[in-house]
Amino acid sequence: MVIGLATFSAAAATDWLRSANGRRSVAIVLFYLTLGTLLMTVAGTYIERSEVHQSAYGTDWNDMSSFREDIKAQNLTTTSIVSSPLLLEEIQSPSDTVFVISGVERDTISLPSFSGDSSVINLVEGLGYSNSEIEAIRTFVERGGTLIMLDDFGYSQGLAEDFGLGFSGHQLYDTQTWDPSLDYNFVWSNITNGFNYTSSSGPKTETNPCTADGDIDGVPDFLDVDSSNPSVGFERLPTSTDLGLCAHRWDSITQQYDTDPGYDLLLNQPSAFDKDLSGDENQNLYAIGYSSQDAYLDTNDDGKLTVGFSGSEVGADEQGPFATYIKYCRSRNCDNADSGRAFFVTDGSLLINALYDTVGVAEGAYGDLNKTVPDNDNRRWVLDALAEALMSGDGEISAEAQVIFDESRHQQPSFMGDTYNLLYYILIYFTNDWMAMLIMFLGLFVMFEFIIIKKTDPEPWRHVFSIIYYGYGDAARYEYYANPKKIKQILLTRVRNVNSLSREEFDALPARELQKMVDDPVLVKFIFEDRRYSMEEVIAVIKRIKTWGRR
Repeated sequence: MVIGLATFSAAAATDWLRSANGRRSVAIVLFYLTLGTLLMTVAGTYIERSEVHQSAYGTDWNDMSSFREDIKAQNLTTTSIVSSPLLLEEIQSPSDTVFVISGVERDTISLPSFSGDSSVINLVEGLGYSNSEIEAIRTFVERGGTLIMLDDFGYSQGLAEDFGLGFSGHQLYDTQTWDPSLDYNFVWSNITNGFNYTSSSGPKTETNPCTADGDIDGVPDFLDVDSSNPSVGFERLPTSTDLGLCAHRWDSITQQYDTDPGYDLLLNQPSAFDKDLSGDENQNLYAIGYSSQDAYLDTNDDGKLTVGFSGSEVGADEQGPFATYIKYCRSRNCDNADSGRAFFVTDGSLLINALYDTVGVAEGAYGDLNKTVPDNDNRRWVLDALAEALMSGDGEISAEAQVIFDESRHQQPSFMGDTYNLLYYILIYFTNDWMAMLIMFLGLFVMFEFIIIKKTDPEPWRHVFSIIYYGYGDAARYEYYANPKKIKQILLTRVRNVNSLSREEFDALPARELQKMVDDPVLVKFIFEDRRYSMEEVIAVIKRIKTWGRR
């Protein structure tokens, strides 16, 4: 009995697989399995599980939560981009926006991009960001936005090259300015004046509201009662509200304001810019921070310091000095406060909690780090940059001021988060690139047309009284509706309904009475003759039926 049931089931399964529905079901299952495999392959290539760090929303020692809290304390809006920087194109007020990139931890997805120039299509994307994303970031700066880009060994090369810069991608060792209280991985970048753009321009401290002090009386111009008289300063002791984004320069204990334009930045395993692509004053690319003369780039990446004659010997590491901090301004010497600007530093960890919040580290807010981080000016430097971007010369801040963190190139804490980012990126790609959008709509059109063509005609058809498509398109497509018997059935049903007869009454009608009801010799002949009709004849009959129905 069991063997019989098994044989019957196998035979039934075989018959089902051989049927049209069976073959169709198997094809659909195989299609979705193939599609799922392809999607998982792409997702597996893009999504790599690793340690989550350098996120503005993380609270570990290697995240940037302290920096974000400082921004929120100033009542500034903070948000993030988790899909693609292409969204920067939607910002209505770029001059009131700062875009922060800290560590580009993974490469972009290489999808073809289309352009209007001679190349038409680009099959290879730049490192870190796609060509369209790089263009969106560059356009954001050109429109007056501010970019803060911190990276060392990440995938930021493509974006840097668009500004005329080049990351070396090798670790910098400085035998003179490394911090002995930590280790050789921590290097100081000592900047005497962060606003000395060219040798001929002199310091431009007035371009930043936090350092602008025209009469050199230790009072910033936006709070100075008379900025031209050094004997006149604060009208009263300023509050944090009065100081705005420059509140970090006020010492509440000594009640003194710090106007020092210099910075001592503490870098952790920094890189450096290539000497050939490390700033050009003619292009408004100002190299401000440098390593010492005794610095070396580990160009052979062996983790050892190999000294040669000026780094020219084979296998020798290149000798400094190297640029580590470059500032770009749309205006010459950054004179125009409303023009765009970009800050490039060759250290992605410049703003992590361990270096930014030295007080919190000392109090153990981020766990036991087994290191005492010395005081540094990392916090003062970046808050000055925010003030320069978002604060006017009289200390006013726009209600639309905001800081956006790029989280799209950071590892997300969950697999589904990365999957969401991937799908959202693809959506933005197809809705941002004009040719990709056209291809998407053409694909959808072809798919819907295929569905319409393959759609099974309805059964039964007796209730249909309005024929529309005869004479248009492929006749084979409407072969079901071109059957004279079915058209005759529709005509008779309409005659019965017009005369308010039941089926029994209509079936009992004599032929002569039916001819009187129709009262059309062509239609009467169509009803009583049983022969084949050409498509042209069918169309003529249908037009006659439609005319008869409107009498």
